[in-house]
Amino acid sequence: GSIVPSIVTYIVGSRKKKSDAKQELKEERYKVILLLCYAYVNYERESTLLVVNRPNLSSKEELLNELMAEWANMALYASDNLILKMKNLLEKRNTDTFNSLIIEMRKDLYGVKTKLTTEIFELEKTKILPKNNTIG
Repeated sequence: GSIVPSIVTYIVGSRKKKSDAKQELKEERYKVILLLCYAYVNYERESTLLVVNRPNLSSKEELLNELMAEWANMALYASDNLILKMKNLLEKRNTDTFNSLIIEMRKDLYGVKTKLTTEIFELEKTKILPKNNTIG
């Protein structure tokens, strides 16, 4: 009588471990991809910081190649919609496609039903300081 509950407990535990591992992988990869996409969309402003943090990405072409590799890897774990949003970003490279990717990542990671639109991630009346200036 006690072998059946043990088997069930093992199977449930095994599935949970696999699900947790998949979730951790997605969170880790999406964070990296999001920052790389931000640098891609804002390359002129972010290129110096990108080179400091990722010296192997010293040109827009190398960054695009890295993002294309990440996109190919997404086939293993990302939702269909997220793969399509990433493709759209790679092809169009603009703020709207980036913001759309952010929303889709939230949905894919956490099943968030959101009413946010792409415009919510655009800041109005903000001034970006030149890299050599400091606040003070």
